[in-house]
Amino acid sequence: MFTVIVFVLLLGILVLAHELGHFVSAIRLGVEVEEFGIGFPPKAFSFKHKGIVYSINWIPIGGFVKIKGESGDDLDNPKSFANQKTWKKSVILSAGVLMNFLVAFILLTLGFMIGMPQAIDPNTDTSLIKNQGVVIIEVLENSAADKAGLQIGDRLVQVDGLEINNSEFVYSFIKENNQEELNFVVTRGGEEKKIDAKPEIVEENQEPILGVGMLDVGVVSYGFFGSFWQGAKATGLMTWQILAAFGNLLKDLFTTGHLSQGLSGPVGVAIMTGQVARLGFVYIMNFAAILSINLGVLNILPFPALDGGRLLFVLIEKIRGKKINEKVEAIFHNTGFSLLMLLIIFITWRDVLKYSDQIWQGVKNIF
Repeated sequence: MFTVIVFVLLLGILVLAHELGHFVSAIRLGVEVEEFGIGFPPKAFSFKHKGIVYSINWIPIGGFVKIKGESGDDLDNPKSFANQKTWKKSVILSAGVLMNFLVAFILLTLGFMIGMPQAIDPNTDTSLIKNQGVVIIEVLENSAADKAGLQIGDRLVQVDGLEINNSEFVYSFIKENNQEELNFVVTRGGEEKKIDAKPEIVEENQEPILGVGMLDVGVVSYGFFGSFWQGAKATGLMTWQILAAFGNLLKDLFTTGHLSQGLSGPVGVAIMTGQVARLGFVYIMNFAAILSINLGVLNILPFPALDGGRLLFVLIEKIRGKKINEKVEAIFHNTGFSLLMLLIIFITWRDVLKYSDQIWQGVKNIF
């Protein structure tokens, strides 16, 4: 139940922020807005103010905005979207995506002010670091670590009673004591666990190894002004990485006909939301920023039914010098929407199979 609540709130806020971008830009540019809704129908209640219907709806995920003439109709109304100049249409269509990037920037900036968990390297100013530690980022399959139960995400606290502050110390200690059973204390999900593991030989002519990859991490706070630069830099870096991931996804889809196993839909995102939420508030902020950028990048793709697809049609109209037939455009957008729904259904079904044990456990916890 906790996971469901956090997921609904998180996704709802991000989608609502996206729609708010369309709403505010349309109002500011003098385009008539028919309705701004929080949640999706059926409608709970509504009121009207200055000609705009504001509605609260029963399905609490995000919201929507209805702009007059967005489907190409109401050509006799000068305030209709269909009658606006290309630059106005482009601003309104892009505003939702820009709002998603703005939300990500704000969340990351606040995170860096509070203190954001991140990897530590020799160039990091040690005066900015708090709670420095070592986290396992890789576990070799069938290795001593894997057999002992060490997992990715475990934070190493002690080894044989000695405090762990950096990964170099752990690597050296394992190498010097690779014939002995090592007694680790780790924290996992807020709980402390004791795990014993003895390094093993994986390949011939090789020394015994534990089979883990580690990373030095810490909570880094950059102060008020420094956080703005770090927030902007992190937003740009995440956007580039997500664009690259989408590019690889499309390449794999067209070259192999398969979707990456790492691609998740609503169910997978909900599971990850629950896992992140248990780590703490600042982790939720970081995860929300990533989701917001994902939402922005996805919507700006030039695919029918998405903002990027609608923007593409606006630019084509400008180049052609005349409007595209409404029925033709509607067919493209409806087809695109149908394909997206089929893709979501497929990914959701794959997520259900992948996370079936966790879903069943969650259902049992609720009832």
